[in-house]
Amino acid sequence: MSEDEQPSAQRKYHKVIENSFKWIPLDKRKSRFGGLMPPRKAEVRHPVLWLARTENELYLVNSSAETLDFVGAGTGGFQTVDNDCITVATSNKYTYKNVKPNDAVKVEEFDGFYDLDYLLQVSMRIQSKNLGNIEILTPPEKGGIGEIVLLWDTMENGKNVSIKNCE
Repeated sequence: MSEDEQPSAQRKYHKVIENSFKWIPLDKRKSRFGGLMPPRKAEVRHPVLWLARTENELYLVNSSAETLDFVGAGTGGFQTVDNDCITVATSNKYTYKNVKPNDAVKVEEFDGFYDLDYLLQVSMRIQSKNLGNIEILTPPEKGGIGEIVLLWDTMENGKNVSIKNCE
C-alpha cells in the first residue's frame, strides 16, 4: 500500500522547516518567568545536531555546514501499569533525504495528554559524508523529548546522548 493509499491516521506527516530554529546558549537565555537565569559558565561549543520541540512536534535541526544524506527516526519507550510494563516502539517512522544545513525535519509528534504516562526516547540513524553512518539514541524522558544537543562541534556527545558508528 503506498503512502497516499494509507488511511489518514496511519499516514506519516513529514515536515521540513527552513532556517527557523536558532540555538541560544543556556547562559544567554531568559527564565520562563521573564527574569535572568542563574549565572553559569559561558558555553563556547555550538551544536552540530540538536533537537528542538514546538508544542507537540519534535525536530532534528541540522546546524552543520553539510547536507545530511539520510535521516531516519523512530521512538521507543515503556509505561508501567500496576505491576506490568507496556513497551512501545516504532522503527524509522520518519525518513528524509538530503537535509540541508540549517533545516529542521520533524522526527516525532507527542500527545500532550496520553504520552505523559510513558517514558520515551528517540533513536535516529544519520548518514553524511563527514559524520559517516551514525546511530543516535536520546536519554529517555517522561512525556517525550524536549530540546537537547545531540552532537557538539567538538564532536562530543550531548549530555546522556548515545552515539555509535554503524557500518
